[in-house]
Amino acid sequence: MIDTRAVLKDVAERLRAAIPEVEVALTPERPQAWRLNHPRAALLVAYGGSRYGDARDADLVVQERVLRVHVYVVARALHDAYGAVPLVDAAADALLGLRATNCGRMRLVSDRFVSEEAGIWTYELVFEAETLAIEDRDLSAVPRLARVTADYGFEQEAPP
Repeated sequence: MIDTRAVLKDVAERLRAAIPEVEVALTPERPQAWRLNHPRAALLVAYGGSRYGDARDADLVVQERVLRVHVYVVARALHDAYGAVPLVDAAADALLGLRATNCGRMRLVSDRFVSEEAGIWTYELVFEAETLAIEDRDLSAVPRLARVTADYGFEQEAPP
């Protein structure tokens, strides 16, 4: 089962380890009230939603889930060592290939300029990782396999 919060925490931990010179945090509950207090920059990690594939029902619903994670680079400079542009590259390098909890490797989908306001530059990186969404149900009530028949007609009893 996927735990979206665990994925976001994995992303934040990887960014903290790779770029310890800046603030790394999950996007605040009230982003409009958030202010950049760090002297250099901050990387904010946000859940951006998911896309789901067609359901495969084999007595249990299973769907491919493509989880989307956004990283916002908020910096006081544009081109210096801890400016927005080098931090976009550093965040991409840190997260490409990351295997977050119960997910495949993260891949970069896009990055873009968001805004500049009073010398504060904001860029957004979008990553995706594949996982599975599996129906949560009590499997003790599901009938157990009792017999297997191969295409060539050989039958064998399943072990108890």
